[in-house]
Amino acid sequence: MKITLDISDDIFAEINEFKKKENITDTNSAISKLIKSALSLPEYFRKFDWQKAEKEADEDILSGKTKKFSTTNEFIAELNS
Repeated sequence: MKITLDISDDIFAEINEFKKKENITDTNSAISKLIKSALSLPEYFRKFDWQKAEKEADEDILSGKTKKFSTTNEFIAELNS
C-alpha cells in the first residue's frame, strides 16, 4: 500500500531531528516508526484532549491556582504531604 502525505516544513524538520537521534537514514522508515509508536500509545493518551488540558492549565496559572517552590526538596515534601 502506498500513502502520500503533505508534511509541513516544521513537522519535516522534527522528523529529520528524530532521524538523527534514532540513527535512521531513510525518511520513510522514520515516519513509519513514528506512526507505529503513535498507534501503540495507550488509548488514554490517544484520546486525551491535550488542548483542553493546556487551556485549563493556563486558566489555573492566570487565576493563581499554583504553588512555587524554592527547592526540589520543598516540592517533594509537598507531594508527600
